[in-house]
Amino acid sequence: MNEVRTLAVVVVFVVGLTALVQWLLDAPVFERGAASWLPASGEDAPERTVVRVVLAGLIPTASLAVAAVLVFTAPFDVWVWGVVGLLAVTVTLSPVLAVFHHDVRPPTPAEGARLGGGQVALDCEVFVVTDARDGTVNGYAIGGPFRDIVGVSEFALDTLPPAQVAALLAHEACHHRERHVLVRGAVSVIVFGVGAAVTTTLFDALGPLATVALVSTVVVERVVGYHVMRSLEFRADAAAARQTSTDAVTALLANLNDTAGGGQAPVPAALRVFSTHPSYAARIARLRG
Repeated sequence: MNEVRTLAVVVVFVVGLTALVQWLLDAPVFERGAASWLPASGEDAPERTVVRVVLAGLIPTASLAVAAVLVFTAPFDVWVWGVVGLLAVTVTLSPVLAVFHHDVRPPTPAEGARLGGGQVALDCEVFVVTDARDGTVNGYAIGGPFRDIVGVSEFALDTLPPAQVAALLAHEACHHRERHVLVRGAVSVIVFGVGAAVTTTLFDALGPLATVALVSTVVVERVVGYHVMRSLEFRADAAAARQTSTDAVTALLANLNDTAGGGQAPVPAALRVFSTHPSYAARIARLRG
């Protein structure tokens, strides 16, 4: 019984870690040079920041709590399907709720003129992200699929020429237009579903091998999910190049690379499968090839 409880704790820990990683991926916490979502200039009230963080983390927190209850109270086959279902919901909805990670505002008339200067036809709303002004030049596809919002950092509006602003908007709008959030979520649902089916077919109780099967399902989902995310970035780059120009998109990516510190540190081969974005050099090479 103690061994089963220990294995159950391992499963709950893996669920919580996965939910936390997904939550962090959809937050600007790790943007190099950024002050994260805690504003550096005091322009955002602490109470508002707390509310945004709570809203953004609501789904992963609730998923972890329900998963813990299921693991320790429900029959094996019931909680396996329940846990993988919760993880699938977390991964799918986390990007949708990522809008709460950012402090956004409508563009000023002057900013609106810059945003419209690239003549890019957008079927989504554009807001200015105010809590990434010290970070890399960036834009965000936030919200969706019911309310499509493109967030553009103040830093980008202050530093990018109109052609690169247009390329940035086109790239992010493609994520919404092609429903990349839903694609990403569907992949997770499929992998988790297959993993749950295999685990409940092979095992009827929690044991070491069943635990390995469950943890392996989560690892496989992460690896496949990251691969899909990298592929979608290439698709968005290609769409932006068609809508603007290859030169505009490559110039934008080069600017991103320079702003990030003159070049991205090489990622060890073993960790590349966990990268959410291809390197800027790889994206530029794909566009030029």
